[in-house]
Amino acid sequence: MKESGKPVRSRGYRNVFCPYYRDCLDHASDKHWEYWTCLHCRHKHLQEAIADEPVSPAGTETYYSISTSIGDKLENITI
Repeated sequence: MKESGKPVRSRGYRNVFCPYYRDCLDHASDKHWEYWTCLHCRHKHLQEAIADEPVSPAGTETYYSISTSIGDKLENITI
């Protein structure tokens, strides 16, 4: 666990905009914590998104195509 991330095993607020959120989530997952909070993190009130890798809308699709064979199977399902 990096020194900058300080997850606490407790119910509470988590800041998804924190630059260490991914590391803290990994840490909590590795420890099998059911819940965790950013209580002691200095970034707990950060409100701006921080991209940890370049984000480009080029080549992304909002909608996905489903094969007609799958679509036909879905139509035959009754609930």
